[in-house]
Amino acid sequence: MKREGIHKPTVEDAIEIGSIEILHPGGYMLTKRTAELCEMKKGMIVLDVSSGRGTQAIFYAQTFGVNVTGLDISEEMNRTATQKVIEAGVSDKVKFVLGDSQHLPFAENTFDVVINECAVGIPDDSQKVLDEMLRVLKPNGAVAIHESTWKKSLPVSKKIEISERYGTTPLEFEEWKKMLEKAGTVDIISEFEQWSKPEMFWNIRKDRIVKDHKSVMTIREKITTAFRINKIYGLKGVLKVFENEKIFFNSVLNGELGYALFKGTKKPVG
Repeated sequence: MKREGIHKPTVEDAIEIGSIEILHPGGYMLTKRTAELCEMKKGMIVLDVSSGRGTQAIFYAQTFGVNVTGLDISEEMNRTATQKVIEAGVSDKVKFVLGDSQHLPFAENTFDVVINECAVGIPDDSQKVLDEMLRVLKPNGAVAIHESTWKKSLPVSKKIEISERYGTTPLEFEEWKKMLEKAGTVDIISEFEQWSKPEMFWNIRKDRIVKDHKSVMTIREKITTAFRINKIYGLKGVLKVFENEKIFFNSVLNGELGYALFKGTKKPVG
């Protein structure tokens, strides 16, 4: 489901352009839950695919004592993440590399745990992302993703529209599961309903509690983000972002769009 840009800039674009520390739905609660399901412990080698500003990678290292490699396609994201690692004092445990999640620059069977938090659906080929994640994972290693997931059966045209406005491609629950299995994942466990509550979609700030989607950003942050979007896309772009955000959040409030966590194991050799 390739996005042709008719709804640019998307919600995801606005988050990146705004440079505001915004997490995925579920926030640190879901990141912690993901690490626990993967049984992270000191000495493990973890790959954080599409690591963004490095927030989750730093959390893994500080909380569980693991060694983390973060990979992101954005040079700016990697620069920001590297600076955050220095400030957090975990340079000995966390590093970042530039790369495409559809073509991971690592050898087979390299990592004990491979995780992708909220970014499998952003590239054009989500199956390729999962295939690559499993390729670089050691046999019997843990793989985990969490992704936007349809809660209702919707017309294809509506799915495409919401996906284009959001900037990522949600799939149905069984679609995600089948894609993981196709990539070589076994013993899949999942959590869906608890992470699909609307309040989880705006529990995405590391610095404060968000009570409803209208307060995800402060007034000052909204002005700053609008100014940056205007410089790139013009006034029409600013208006488009506000339109996209409203339609996206309505899809969550209407129970059309939820959020699911999947954890599995790479099937052993032989």
